[in-house]
Amino acid sequence: MTLINTATSRLVGQIKPAPTGAEILRVARRLRGYTQAESAAHYGIEERTLRRWENREYSPRWNDVIGLVEDVYLLDILEVIGKIHDEQTSDN
Repeated sequence: MTLINTATSRLVGQIKPAPTGAEILRVARRLRGYTQAESAAHYGIEERTLRRWENREYSPRWNDVIGLVEDVYLLDILEVIGKIHDEQTSDN
């Protein structure tokens, strides 16, 4: 195996799939200790809408994901994504 192939193999093994909007919402909500009902009320949507987003029954728009994470949960979306990647790394 050449040096380039070895380096490429290592990099490919380190690439993590991007988290879904559902995963980001669920992790951010739990980090802040909110219920789905509290989160939905603060954002002005129905609880079942948030539940469907988190359960991947419907895909949230990215502006809704960012709005909930940053405006309701007061978290930085990139930090939440980093935490998800950290959890994935520790699970492997």
